[in-house]
Amino acid sequence: MVYEKVILLINEEKPNDEKQKLMQQVMPILGPHIGELILKQAPSEEKLKQVCQNYHDVDLFIVYGGDGTVHLVINEFGQMEDPPKLAILPGGTCNDFSRVLAIPQNLKKAAETILNNQSQPIDMASINDNYFLNFAGGGLIAETSENIDDQLKQSLGKVSYFLSAIQQFQQSNSMKFHVTVDDEVIEEEAVMVLVMNGYFVGTHQFPLPSISVQDGYFDVIFVKESNLQTIRDWFSLSNKSGRANEQGQIKHVQGKHIKIQTEDAKEIDTDGEIYLETPIDIKVMSKKLNMIVGEGFKEAGTKPSNIKNRGTPS
Repeated sequence: MVYEKVILLINEEKPNDEKQKLMQQVMPILGPHIGELILKQAPSEEKLKQVCQNYHDVDLFIVYGGDGTVHLVINEFGQMEDPPKLAILPGGTCNDFSRVLAIPQNLKKAAETILNNQSQPIDMASINDNYFLNFAGGGLIAETSENIDDQLKQSLGKVSYFLSAIQQFQQSNSMKFHVTVDDEVIEEEAVMVLVMNGYFVGTHQFPLPSISVQDGYFDVIFVKESNLQTIRDWFSLSNKSGRANEQGQIKHVQGKHIKIQTEDAKEIDTDGEIYLETPIDIKVMSKKLNMIVGEGFKEAGTKPSNIKNRGTPS
């Protein structure tokens, strides 16, 4: 047996035909290699919390759902001293963090990846009294998530994110952000500030080679203006061997303790979910999670020499 005791948590909001497809594709692969497989559906956020708390002693905790479902699970795991090993079966619109982990988006291949039992220690973040796994952001990113049309999301999937982003990019105005990165204070007029742990948003990979979910650091990105030059500057970052402190309309710093304030309370997007407002206090939780990864997972390497080391990750 690859695993003795496993729980598979399913977002109950999924249509029945989608759940049936999951069972047909995944169970024949996983079933023969698991001693005890427990299936649980989460009809509510409260039920999901109960499942996480009651089954923290399993060999593997599998989540079938999108980034929102994963976000809810890690908000429970973040409170545990020793959370169980976690695997994602991608079942959402974008499945961004599963992409960071190099989990195949095909369910059968994702199940096979889980059987390989290759795991890595993964950083996560505390944000005020909550947690996130992939990113937190204010300004344009929060406006984009807030203005996604639910019906459009159902019919067009990830395309809806791009349409909303384009619309908000054209309409967005800058605001003043007061940001503390470790001991450095930054006052910046920007249309968006992102605190990145992962490097996929809306299925798009960020063009910054320094971003890692294993290095104990966040990558903090300021986007100063919403214009075509910003887009050019953004994609030119991929040509850098390390990181650019200043790249035209883009500013980029790294740290492990981030505070963000604005003159008025502004919404903050965490992993695509909006329920927090500024001010926010973000701290890295280095290697808090143990997660199943795919063959193409980008392990943390040596930091490029032009990146300022702000201390030893905690």
